[in-house]
Amino acid sequence: MGEATASVSAPVRQRVEYLEVLRAVAIIAVVVIHASITEWHQLPPGGSRADQLTWIGSALRFCVPVFFMVSGALFLAPEREVAMGSLFRKSIPRLLIPFACWSLCYALVGVYGPGGSRDPAEFARDALTGHFHLWFLLALTGLYLAVPILRPVVRDRRVAWYFVALALPFASVLPLLEHLPVAGEVISEVLGDMRFDLVLGYSAFFILGLLLDRADLSPAVLAWLAAGGIAGVVATGIGTLLVSAHSGEPDELFFDFVTPNVAVVAIALFALARAWGRRFSLSPGWRRAVALLGGYSFGIYLIHPLVQWAYRQFGITTEFAQPWLSVPVLTVLVLVPSLAAAMLIRRIPGVGRLLA
Repeated sequence: MGEATASVSAPVRQRVEYLEVLRAVAIIAVVVIHASITEWHQLPPGGSRADQLTWIGSALRFCVPVFFMVSGALFLAPEREVAMGSLFRKSIPRLLIPFACWSLCYALVGVYGPGGSRDPAEFARDALTGHFHLWFLLALTGLYLAVPILRPVVRDRRVAWYFVALALPFASVLPLLEHLPVAGEVISEVLGDMRFDLVLGYSAFFILGLLLDRADLSPAVLAWLAAGGIAGVVATGIGTLLVSAHSGEPDELFFDFVTPNVAVVAIALFALARAWGRRFSLSPGWRRAVALLGGYSFGIYLIHPLVQWAYRQFGITTEFAQPWLSVPVLTVLVLVPSLAAAMLIRRIPGVGRLLA
């Protein structure tokens, strides 16, 4: 995301327009998902509103894998080697410091704000574990810790593709199969015995970002990827509707960011954006808008749940109209002040660029 996934935590790479576009699209998708999912969790499956919200979420789950891929394209670039000392002295603290600060902020609001429990133990736990969306910073920290291992992997493209081919099935496909009746128990037991945890789903996205950034894909491959992306969205929506209907409550099984149905959408979007970036460029107006959203995506990500929480205190949710209308409206209402707050925080001398 913006500064966290590029110029704050990784060596600065000259602005690449298609990566900026992906950042901007991904941060909008994140805000849309969070604007819609609160009501989705409150609705029983099967109704029109629940179905609309399901399809909105299904179409946008690509956002987090795309952020990981953008980070990998920037951070693992061979020409931008990062010394291990710099990794621990600069890159990782630039993720953990905002995690600590914003965890404290969200814990204060959640525990001591309106409707909070005022329980010091709950406050301490929330401040340590972080708000629900801050997991991304910890996941990215884990990837940065693995960078000294991943760099030798990406030096050989064949080894890197082998890593991805190994990581995605073990982290994406096989865990999903554990939910199958009867056979799922066997698969789960086998995976538990293997304890094959070296190759993880997020590291596959990290490496895929670099591989796709450097790949020359034919029009035929791009067409197949586009078809796969559409199929992935359909599979996410139908799968979520079915498992939710079966359980009688909203079920996020197919919403997981490492599921194959979500992964194929993220891969397709990244590859198509890369192909677009090689042939086209944005107009000056669009370039400024994309640079603004992409450049402040880290701050928007950190701040937007706080803005959404403030709206909820006044009863402003997606329930005022049909989701196809209320979700975009709430997204804009959250996105604009989040961007403005990120821009203001960034101006704080010394710490602004760390916090937003």
